[in-house]
Amino acid sequence: MEQKEATETQAAVASFCQFAGMASKKETRFRKAASDYLVRTHRPLNCLTFILPLLVAYEVGSIFYSDCLLAPRHLAIVLNSLGAAARFLPAALIIAVLLAWHVASRQKRHVDADAVAGMLAESVVGMAPLVALAILTERLLGPVALAAGDGTQALAAEILTGIGAGIYEEFIFRLAGIGLIMLVFVDLMKAPRKPAAVIAVVATSVLFSLYHFIGPACFDWRLFAFRGLAGLYLAILYIGRGFGVAVGAHACYNVVVALM
Repeated sequence: MEQKEATETQAAVASFCQFAGMASKKETRFRKAASDYLVRTHRPLNCLTFILPLLVAYEVGSIFYSDCLLAPRHLAIVLNSLGAAARFLPAALIIAVLLAWHVASRQKRHVDADAVAGMLAESVVGMAPLVALAILTERLLGPVALAAGDGTQALAAEILTGIGAGIYEEFIFRLAGIGLIMLVFVDLMKAPRKPAAVIAVVATSVLFSLYHFIGPACFDWRLFAFRGLAGLYLAILYIGRGFGVAVGAHACYNVVVALM
């Protein structure tokens, strides 16, 4: 009898161990898949695939609607000063930079459709902190808005401007801005990476906020504070989740504000 009970106990233990082993393997596979997804959303080819429909929509829409977005105009001025002038040259620059990054990184040549779909979902979720920040700032300091439009355009133009701001401002301040600061501090000055990243995030966030006061707009410390915090969040999102997700979250927020 005792031998039978011992045999049953051993069988139960073996069964439990087998189940635990299977669960552990599944957990390991899940963690590996999650880690792999986080890497794939940073890949430039996936980011390009994700933002390309937004970029095309903005550029085509800008033919029919005049918008007040400064970022592509300023990029065009810089390119013109270098002797390059064409209607869609700023858009071509973004595409060229991402393609060059892809080639230089020697990553996979195919697009990960599931990663691109995940980036869309992350963009919608990533918009939520910006909405929460706007509501909190409005209650504490007064009305604020991160959207790129001036409120006087047609709804379609406001939406297109919001999409364009998400692309071009993230390209200027996050991809180019943070990349340039990291190049100077880490690669040239051999500074530690983490302190350099903090400097890059803070500096580009302040510049992002100040940039919105170029033109006739008067300086407002409430808007400056809100946009600075929004820039800080978008910079952290860019570093943690990649260029595509930062563009998507920024554009989604602008579109929501335009629709309100």
